[in-house]
Amino acid sequence: MNYSQANVYRERDVLTASPEKLVVMTYDHVLVNLHRARVAIEANSIERRVAALSKAREGVMELLASTDERGGQVAANLRSVYAFVLRELLTLGRSRDLAKLNGLVGIVSNLREAFASIANDPTPARSPAA
Repeated sequence: MNYSQANVYRERDVLTASPEKLVVMTYDHVLVNLHRARVAIEANSIERRVAALSKAREGVMELLASTDERGGQVAANLRSVYAFVLRELLTLGRSRDLAKLNGLVGIVSNLREAFASIANDPTPARSPAA
């Protein structure tokens, strides 16, 4: 499979995904870019680190923007977590703190797993907060 075929499959996945699956896909995007940032830090590549962190921030901003206000306190808590992650990502743009990066990976991984379990739950009752 070449690169353009992969893009067609990815686009189809995005266009046909439920809102819950889109949230999980966004978390995956953030996690991939956090991994890329780790590799860049270990390779002492400032340019790749900054690019990966920028893409991770874009993903977190998308999560923040898509958080449904109707989610009440859950949505408010998620917005607070996303704001924290954004601040930490900005800090990582100026430093090479792998411990901080690993902490963010843990936070995002936990959130991703929680939303994946929601996305895979066949019951119709879903939390409106993303």
